[in-house]
Amino acid sequence: MLREFVAQQLEVSLQKSLKEPRLRLTAISGERPAADERREPWIPIKYGAAAPEDWLGVVPTTVQFERTPGATAEHLELVVKVNPKQGLARTLIPWIIEHKKIVLDRPYWKYRRAAESDDTGGREAELYLLAKLKPELCSILPRCYGTATDSTSGERALFLELLTNASRLDASGALADWPPEAIDSALKAAAGWQAAFWNARSERVPWAGPRPITQDMIADEPLWRGLLDDAHKRFPDLITERVWRRRHHLIDRLGDWHRTKDRLPATLAHNDFNQRNVGFRPDVVVLDWELVEFNTAHRDIVELLTFVLPSSADRRQIDAHVEKHRQTLVALGVTEGVDRDAWMEGFRCELKAEAIDRIGLQLLFAAQFPLAYLSRINRNIEWLLDVYA
Repeated sequence: MLREFVAQQLEVSLQKSLKEPRLRLTAISGERPAADERREPWIPIKYGAAAPEDWLGVVPTTVQFERTPGATAEHLELVVKVNPKQGLARTLIPWIIEHKKIVLDRPYWKYRRAAESDDTGGREAELYLLAKLKPELCSILPRCYGTATDSTSGERALFLELLTNASRLDASGALADWPPEAIDSALKAAAGWQAAFWNARSERVPWAGPRPITQDMIADEPLWRGLLDDAHKRFPDLITERVWRRRHHLIDRLGDWHRTKDRLPATLAHNDFNQRNVGFRPDVVVLDWELVEFNTAHRDIVELLTFVLPSSADRRQIDAHVEKHRQTLVALGVTEGVDRDAWMEGFRCELKAEAIDRIGLQLLFAAQFPLAYLSRINRNIEWLLDVYA
């Protein structure tokens, strides 16, 4: 998105959000930090190469403005986030598959589950617009000064508060081992917006990713097996013979266990709910909603636990987290699909889905890029399967 266009749209957004119709932008500067790309080397492939006049991805920005002509100049530090029209299903994921020669039976975007990361350009902007009407969402988001759409390129930009003091938020995913109270706080926050969208129909939020159902997962069986077999060869210390056999068995029986998920109510799932996107300031703040989709509430529970559970956690502690989340939904008025036995069965199903779907994709990313969290999440999901599945 051209810097000049960003400046024009940002001025209009600040006029509206600050309620200053005569506000004038006098200067704007920003650059995607080189440190971001060193920490997350996939950024240029996901968003495109950074350029002084063509902004893509997350760009820390300083603006100078006058609220009225001749008024004292003011400065504002914020983030301009420019999401490309195409999602990971068309860019980063196929690029890794090609470069690492991962054997699949069709192009990635032709799998049904690729819809999760396809056509994602507008999801995040639409969610921030929706948050104006949903306090449960607004309370866990950074302040949004506005959005912009480039009709020529299809890019969508968000003008967001710059977070400088959020704890536990770690883009690399290296920092984990959350204490129980932090996990419960994050799950309580998730329950807040999930309750607001409980059993919602896609017509309410047509821009969200579609809910994955059993037929989709079965149709994508070659994808799950291809990713698993490649990881077994590439990371034999992680995907051991035992792990490989168990996950193939889960794929074999998709038609049996995944149907339990189909019977549970769907809600709006963040779908990347881990410490790379969740922090505290001191209340919970949740970033990066590019992959938001319809799914069961368990999707975000399992993702968080897989990433942040300390090795010292035992089953009693995990049961307590899952129950805390269920009880929060009940307290918020949710009645359908929250019977305790059904809830735990849904949790067990989501653990299996995490093992073959999300962990499979993380292993794909790790084929090209070092991931600080890979060993931990693989260990955690295996342990959770040992205990619950």
